[in-house]
Amino acid sequence: MPIAATADRLRDLDEDGGFEVAPGANGGWVPLDRVERAGHLDGWLAAFTATHGRRAVAGSTVGGELAGAVVGPAVAAIVLDGRCPDPAVDNLAVWPDEEGYLRRRAVLGRRLAVLPGDPAAGQPHSEVVADEPALDEWWARRTAASLAPLLAAVRARAPFGVRGLWGGASDEVTRTAIRVAQLAGRAPDVAWARALRLVDALARHAPVALTRARPFPVSHPGGVRLFQVCGVCCLYHRSALGEGYCTTCPLRDDESRHRLLHDHVVEISTV
Repeated sequence: MPIAATADRLRDLDEDGGFEVAPGANGGWVPLDRVERAGHLDGWLAAFTATHGRRAVAGSTVGGELAGAVVGPAVAAIVLDGRCPDPAVDNLAVWPDEEGYLRRRAVLGRRLAVLPGDPAAGQPHSEVVADEPALDEWWARRTAASLAPLLAAVRARAPFGVRGLWGGASDEVTRTAIRVAQLAGRAPDVAWARALRLVDALARHAPVALTRARPFPVSHPGGVRLFQVCGVCCLYHRSALGEGYCTTCPLRDDESRHRLLHDHVVEISTV
């Protein structure tokens, strides 16, 4: 099954960084099209409000988790294999962990958009699109349609703005692309350019203007690793946890950002 093959390749790169395919109804899987009407959204917001002490931080956190669940599987598959599982909201599910984060993600069906030269082009569940811009448009229309009700539901419940929520989705596109590329040993600058084309496609369907992250290369003894400076701040620095600005926050200065990211890369390189 082509979609499962891509999911397996992603899990080989990072056990927690891919997605599952048609996991069934057992366990803790929550279909994304039911998160609001089944009460999950209110529960997650309440839990993160208790953790962070601010409903705005909870709104940003839940919005970011939902955006990751919609954006992550498709963008990772596009960057790795040039094919796209359907990001329609009724085709996606999540499994919250004990803290409420949506790190386990799944696609429920086998539908896949592929380019003409893809080995899966003749498979029953594959939809062949003409070229890369057509693939981007296929992804962007479905992604925007999935994100719109989810992010609107978060905004209706928490004081974190629509532009910030959609900016978080834009940041997720570039974050996922460079992460997958670097895990796969591919050029991150190529993946960055690819991600920006996806963001451009998404921007044509978003209800607000999308902010865009900027690349942030960090030199270290082993070479250069590409990070990003996010386009929007997630407000985590206002959390009761009191951990300050994230390393990729646009409000952090680049000097301290580089120092922290450099030390992080050196640390993980020696593990």
